[in-house]
Formats: sequence, C-alpha cells, structure tokens
Amino acid sequence: MTAAAPTRPLARFAAGAIAAPQEIRDHLALHLLDTLACAAGGAGLEIARAARRHAQAMGGSGPAGLIGGGGTSPMMAAFANALAANALDFDDGFEHEGKGMGHPGATMAAAALAAASKRPVPGPEFLDALIAATEVNNRLILSLQPTPERFREVYGIGQHQAIGAAVAYGRLSGLDAAAMENAIGLAAMLVPVPSLHKYNWTARPIASFKDFVAPAAQAGVQAVELSLAGFTGAAEVLDGPQGFWRMVGSDRFEPALLTGGLGAQWYSGQGAFKTYPACRWIAPALEAAETVLAGTVPEEIGTLTIRSFADVAAKMGVCDPLNAIDAQFALPHLIACLAHGLPAGPAWMDDAALADPRLRATARKVVLETDAAADAAMTGRGRRPSATAELVLADGRRLSHHVPAPKGGALRPVSETEVLRKAAGLLDAAGLPEGVLEALQGLAQAGDVAAACAPLFADLS
Repeated sequence: MTAAAPTRPLARFAAGAIAAPQEIRDHLALHLLDTLACAAGGAGLEIARAARRHAQAMGGSGPAGLIGGGGTSPMMAAFANALAANALDFDDGFEHEGKGMGHPGATMAAAALAAASKRPVPGPEFLDALIAATEVNNRLILSLQPTPERFREVYGIGQHQAIGAAVAYGRLSGLDAAAMENAIGLAAMLVPVPSLHKYNWTARPIASFKDFVAPAAQAGVQAVELSLAGFTGAAEVLDGPQGFWRMVGSDRFEPALLTGGLGAQWYSGQGAFKTYPACRWIAPALEAAETVLAGTVPEEIGTLTIRSFADVAAKMGVCDPLNAIDAQFALPHLIACLAHGLPAGPAWMDDAALADPRLRATARKVVLETDAAADAAMTGRGRRPSATAELVLADGRRLSHHVPAPKGGALRPVSETEVLRKAAGLLDAAGLPEGVLEALQGLAQAGDVAAACAPLFADLS
C-alpha cells in the first residue's frame, strides 16, 4: 500500500493494538481530565442545557449519561457532551509548530464516553481508543492544511474530527479493520460543511456550533452505528485527488503525513491546553492584558490598547456580547472580566457577567489595533497569534507587555500542576465535591469508565 493510499493502513492502525509509550498515555490521560472538567464547567451554561434538552428530544431517554444531568442515546449523548466540553472554549487543541488546529478532546472524549455506555469499559482500553482516535485526527488535519490563499477562501475547524470520533466509538464497539474503514467512509460523508469564515463575524451573535465539535462527535457515532447496521460508506475515502481533503475544501494534501511513522511517531502527544476560556486567537492578548492589569483596579484604567493581527481588530472587538458563545470572541468583554477579577470559567459568560454594566464600561476602555509584525506571524503553515498590551492609567503611567504565542502548547508549555488547578476550579464552579477530581485523574486505571464518571451525570445546572 503506497503513501498515496492511506485509508486502509490508517484503519488497520485504528482497529489494532496500540503500543504508545507511557508519556503519550500520561499526556492523553491529562487531556481527558481537562476535557471532562471543561464539560462540567460548561454544563451550566444555557447553550449546554439546550443541548441536553435537544439530545433527549431527539434520542429519548437512554443509557448514555449526559454531563450536567440525564441520559439518552449514545449518538445524542456524544453531541451534547461534546458541546458541553467546548461550551466555555476552554478545552484543548492540537498544536503543531505553534499552529492550532481544532479541539479534538471534546469530540474524541464524548464519542468514547458514548461507547462506554454500551458496556463496561476499563480505563486502559478507553485510553487506547482516545490515543488511536487522536492520532488519526491529528495526522488528518495536518495532512490537509491548505495554502494561505485557500485558507482565506474556505476552511473548517472541526469537520475532520468526525473521523476521529468514528475511530474512538468504533474501536470501543469492536470494529475490525475492514469495518473501521467502512465507518471512516461513512463519517466522511456525514461531516458538516467547512465554515470558519461564516461564524457570523460581522452579524453577531457568533454561530452556536463555532468549533463544530458536537456535530463531529454525533457524525462519528452515527457512522459507526450505520456501519454496524449494514450501511456502506465511501471506499478509500482519504485517498486520491478527490479524497476527503478535497471534500472539505483544501487545495493540497500530504498523504505521507497520515501513515509515515504510524505507531512510532505520535502526533497525539502534540495536544495543547488552554489557559483562558476564549478563542485561542486572543489568548496572547488576554495574557498581555492580565499582565499589565496586575495590581490595578478598573477605575484606574484610562485606555488599554491591544495590538495584534488584523482579524482581532476586525472580528473580536465586541464590548457587549449577546450570549456565552458570543462572549468567547469578544476581547474587550473578556479583558473587562480580567480587570474585575472574575475567575476564568463560567463566571466570564454567565447571565450576570453578560448583563453587568460595570463590565461594559470597562470594556469600552479597550482599543484594538492591527500590528504588522503580528499580522505577518499569522501567515503560512506556522501561523500563530501574538499580541502586545499597552495600559495607560488615569494618572498617566504606562505599562506594556508582549506575548509571542499562546501558553499551553510546545512553544510555551504549562505544567501538570497548572492543568490540575484549572480542572479543580472548573469542577468546583460546577458544584462537584473534591473527590471527583481524584476520580477523574484515575480514569486511565478505572475498572469502568462510565461508572467512574457518574458524578458528572448528576444535575449540574
């Protein structure tokens, strides 16, 4: 099988034994904890409650637990739980050479958790499924990165994650290599249309699905169930000049990235953690703002100028977001949350924050400008966001700070302690007891993953 025909070897890998080194297993276990904590923290937002209502309306009551309360069918639980994990935009990403590409954890974990509702799944087997799914997912998005010219025309954030979700759910559903290839073909046919440039940037509020983690999780689970029911998917769907890469709008494809070093080189270890509940594009601006705001009170702020790449000023300048999803792409509002000392998490986008006139007044002191160097850093394969914050205090003092890239990835890693602290804060915000953090930390060794996650399925709204 040549590198130009990667579908079959990738399916064999996805269904076969996973011999990942311990550092990869530890890394994915930490990402699983982070994802589930983000889901618990996001479960109380209205968008997550609406997702649970929709899931039960479409899937009825069923065995698959809903994070935030209730149960439904595996397919609809995957949808709602992925949405909860991404509801705060605090969940993980895949970062390669400084460039962020999607939110795999929310989709993969939700699909795997849905499969764990069908039978008891021990932690090591669950983690193998996550590793296989994340490896396929990360290699796939890397292989189909478009040219800068095509990126400006069409791009999708989470569409490829449907295939990763099919791997996670399919592996735990017992698919062999041939059935896995068929499920991958079906998943590719169910993915949503790429739509980064149709997020409602100039027609707020931002589209509810934004990163498309929930439709991708649903599509992946549905693809496997369709395969089990006897449906036939697109054969060799990743291969050739009309393959999946072309289906999702790319203008180039590197098939060797899908299979080269498969089982020896682990792209699943390149996950990045988020340090702010916000679009990753504006994480450097938030960090820079937090640095210059340290030790000040909102009344002392004269102006706070953010200099970053052009899309920040063009798309992120909203002071009065209309809902929680809108808030994640509203830089002045988020900076106001920092200035007023609100803890990072649901407190930045709950109803109280969205209606707070003090936050709106502070947000209007924020000025967004385009910086040529930051703009240049956002071009090409290694694109990465950066920002500078300049604070002018009411008494005329000036403070400035530059952030060259977001924290949480290989360029600027965060410690396990920081991830655990974030998870503890989110679980506490959800009203969960301290013991839940310890249980989620031990999921990779649990006898039954779904049973260990039972506290998450209580009413968290």
